[in-house]
Amino acid sequence: MATRMATRLESFFEQRTDGNLRSIVKYEEDTYEIVHFRDDVAEQYTTDELESAIDESRMESLTAPIYENTFSEDHGQLTCLVQCFENVIEMNFVLEDGIGAAVALDAEAMSDAHGLVAEARRIVLEERE
Repeated sequence: MATRMATRLESFFEQRTDGNLRSIVKYEEDTYEIVHFRDDVAEQYTTDELESAIDESRMESLTAPIYENTFSEDHGQLTCLVQCFENVIEMNFVLEDGIGAAVALDAEAMSDAHGLVAEARRIVLEERE
């Protein structure tokens, strides 16, 4: 399930972000797989730093129930946590506790991103079914 979602997200973001896809990492409770890692971005991380970032995404996915319980039931299940930095947008698409895909885009990808997150979210919802 997570592998298929990550593959679909990679195809989607490669088509829609004009070279601004930085990375996609599929994670599960005890493992991870780097689906996409742009060369210039890979050079910026040591293995320890990469694994720390993946652990952070995994832990972040465990907070989904906290957010879901904070808001009214009509919000439904949390599907994506987004962090916007000056130069990078980090999206954590959560399938279930400890399972999901972390996607990083150059911030300029969001300038023409009408519907970008919404359409990627649809992929996640389809994979949950």
